[in-house]
Amino acid sequence: MGLNLLNRQKIEFAGLDIGTSAVKLVHLDKTADGYALIHASAEQIVPCSGDESKQQQNRADAVKACLAKASLRSRNIVCGISGPEVIVRGFTFPPLPDQAVEQAVQMEARQVCPLDMQQSVLDYQLIANAPTKSASKAQPRHGVMAVATQRVTQEAERLVTEAGATPVIVDVNALALLNCLNELKSLSAQETAAIIDVGGSQTNVIIYGYDGLPFVRDINTAGNKIVQQISKAIDVTEKEIWQMFAQESSSSQLDKNLLLALNNAVVPLANAINETLRFYSFQEKKSGVDRIFLCGGFALIGAFVEFLTDALSVPVEILNPFSIITDSAAAGKNKTLKQNGPAFAVAAGLAMRAI
Repeated sequence: MGLNLLNRQKIEFAGLDIGTSAVKLVHLDKTADGYALIHASAEQIVPCSGDESKQQQNRADAVKACLAKASLRSRNIVCGISGPEVIVRGFTFPPLPDQAVEQAVQMEARQVCPLDMQQSVLDYQLIANAPTKSASKAQPRHGVMAVATQRVTQEAERLVTEAGATPVIVDVNALALLNCLNELKSLSAQETAAIIDVGGSQTNVIIYGYDGLPFVRDINTAGNKIVQQISKAIDVTEKEIWQMFAQESSSSQLDKNLLLALNNAVVPLANAINETLRFYSFQEKKSGVDRIFLCGGFALIGAFVEFLTDALSVPVEILNPFSIITDSAAAGKNKTLKQNGPAFAVAAGLAMRAI
């Protein structure tokens, strides 16, 4: 599994985000002014409740369809993984020689990781220390480690391979989002930022402190569960609710009963996010998070963004890579991509990681 937090390699890859509800691909070109979009595509995964084998086949079909839409110059892919079988932790060790760091990381992983290390893969990336006045003084070793089960990494590789592409790196969605944030947004040296990625089945909270070490937490409340709660509250099918959101997403355009049910359904997620932010501040002994960037498929729903922003105590802005990345496509396509940009943040981060 590749882990490359802030560095880029001189090999051309496309970033592939294989989610639970959709598959998204982004292919970028590095320019003198930043990034230019070569291609972006998405394919919905047809839901199949109660039949896991059929659902896996639908997921594989969506990966093939998404790749088929792309006219890639290279079939090299960086794909992302996330979920309960993926763990990301920052670490700080006393001054150690390079040859001792790997052993220290392995020992740390065995102590803090709840996964079976014999059935998992481990990778890590050191983060350079900030310059100090005393150059001769030995510095602590800082970095980030990622652990994932062999099952989840092999499954990602299988999906890409069966679609006719080459999975060169299996990376971590949380770190791809940090990469996207670092490439597109200017953060001050003393600023702590959080990315909240609200997808279909899971919400990822990734906090990036000025020390460069990430804090990652997965929350099981996300878009699907919110829609399920709304469906029960107003006796409307989940499919109809998704259609309502697709047609009219802002609070001024939606039915009042739907808005009330949405507001109530957002509360548990907002509470979990606020609890995570407080825990981070307490654990890291820091003042807290200065800015929140919101992305993911559910961030396309304006009313949800409004309710969640009101419930959080930190300024919120949308992380939309296509509002910054240039695109020479037709105006209509470019407008659509910008509207849907927050859903492509992971795929964009994966693509940026490999240019």
